[in-house]
Amino acid sequence: MKRSHFREKRAEAGEHSAPARSEMKGGSPSWIRTNNLAAGGAAPCPRETEGIGMRAFQRLSRDSQELVTSLIERLAKGEGVGMAAADYRPPADSAPLWVARLRTEYRSERTIEAYRYQAGKFLELYPRPTRLDVQGHLARRLEQGTSAAAAENQRKALTSLFRFLVEEGLWPDDPTAGIRHIKVGYSQKEPPSIEDVERVLAVGCARSQDSDKIRTVVVLLMTTGMRITECMSLKKDSVDLERLELRIVGKGGRPRVVPLLKGTAEMLAAYIEAYPGDSPFAFPGKTRAGFAEIYNIQKTLKRACLRAKVRPFTPHQLRHLYATHALRNGAKLEVVSRILGHASVGITGDLYRHVRTEEMHQEAERFAPLGGAKTLPEG
Repeated sequence: MKRSHFREKRAEAGEHSAPARSEMKGGSPSWIRTNNLAAGGAAPCPRETEGIGMRAFQRLSRDSQELVTSLIERLAKGEGVGMAAADYRPPADSAPLWVARLRTEYRSERTIEAYRYQAGKFLELYPRPTRLDVQGHLARRLEQGTSAAAAENQRKALTSLFRFLVEEGLWPDDPTAGIRHIKVGYSQKEPPSIEDVERVLAVGCARSQDSDKIRTVVVLLMTTGMRITECMSLKKDSVDLERLELRIVGKGGRPRVVPLLKGTAEMLAAYIEAYPGDSPFAFPGKTRAGFAEIYNIQKTLKRACLRAKVRPFTPHQLRHLYATHALRNGAKLEVVSRILGHASVGITGDLYRHVRTEEMHQEAERFAPLGGAKTLPEG
């Protein structure tokens, strides 16, 4: 049967390809009330199907209703039945399924929350967005002074969401397709000085447990180069005190081994022993995952910096301190890249090009013709 004839039959039956959420709340979707898939293309009388289809659909749980709806949408797409955006449920309704997918991709909870927030704010403004909506929204944010990095993060979140929706047949097309990456300008990483870090370690917090925690976290970050999320989610059984190693899972679910200094290992072991518990995490907390809240660590560290009268620095800047110090003292770029958990050596080289530039000047002074000469010969 030709598609045009098939659509005519659908129009005669007065049905829609996919149900809207409002239809599901009020009773049953249109494809339950009239079935257009009868043999030979003849649409049966609505009264014949309504009694069976609607009652069966209404007795299903909400999850089952959504599953049936999704199945019909996929079948319609497979049969080549044209479906407009208005025939689909709003993307916000399917966002929880997208979040579940992100978790199976080993995204960090911090990334998932950031993506969900960015996508949610956009969908509040544009419930059924088009490509022009996405493009115009990002352009306006940049015009209003939003940083290129923040705008690019929202573009990534929207791209991830709509790729998932299109892949699963939950939205007709990807409005982010063709929108190029927003160029983020290079910014030199300014790590704190070791002297400033030592001053922060010397000050205490109101609670002794907070003081012990912040000192342990700061030392762990500056001597291993871990990300703050990796540090907070560190499990006790991932700490190998005999081999002085940490087994962690970084971005993209990539596992790696990070070497521990003996003093850092002893400090971490003492903290775990001083604050035992049933939690598998070295730094337990009240987050959904069960480890300490990253925001609280950042806030405590900032207060400690202010008490020590040094310029506040973030946990991530301690990661940069580790990398910068290692590279300046002759560590191989490839080794530092593996320890940091970067996907490629090129990423490490780009992030720490200021260190490489310093090395270039030093090497030029040592090996270039007339290098090191106090005065050049007069002509």
